[in-house]
Order: sequence, then C-alpha cells, then structure tokens
Amino acid sequence: MKVTETQTAVWCNKHEATRILGVSLSTLKNLRLNSQLIEGIHWVRFSSRCVRYNAELLKNWAATQSDSVQHDQAIAQYLNSLPSNQQKTRGRKAG
Repeated sequence: MKVTETQTAVWCNKHEATRILGVSLSTLKNLRLNSQLIEGIHWVRFSSRCVRYNAELLKNWAATQSDSVQHDQAIAQYLNSLPSNQQKTRGRKAG
C-alpha cells in the first residue's frame, strides 16, 4: 500500500501493529529495538509508556521486505507529505 501526499499517518498501538505484521509483541519490540523499524518513521514515542506505530508504513514494510528500494520510496513519500516538508506560500494573504 502506498502512502499518498494527501494521506496523513494513522497511528496504532502495539496490539494493532502485531496484527498488521503478524508477529508477537516480543518480536515487534525486537524489530523496534534492533532498528529494523525506524523511530520517527515506523514508530514514535509519545511518552515513556506510549509508543505508536504508523499503520500504513508497517503494512508497506511487511509487503516489501524483499524490496527495500520500494519501501524506501514509501518512506520518502510519507516524509514529503508531512506538513513540515510542505512548501510555504510567500506573500500577503488576500483580503
């Protein structure tokens, strides 16, 4: 599944992430701790006890494990879709 420019990230908890990937909680944690899932891309830490996973990128990661180039393209599309990476409009507001 591709992440489009207009699509915002859907964050899920560890239980939903294990269902998406078809792995156990301990495997999910190992994927995160061994940097196979990248912080800030595949997952974010909202607090010391609250980790959330990017559902769309997890689906893409699972589907493209044998093709890292394709997954890297999905990551690039996701990063480009972030508001912080959007072009700023210059000039005055109309009105």
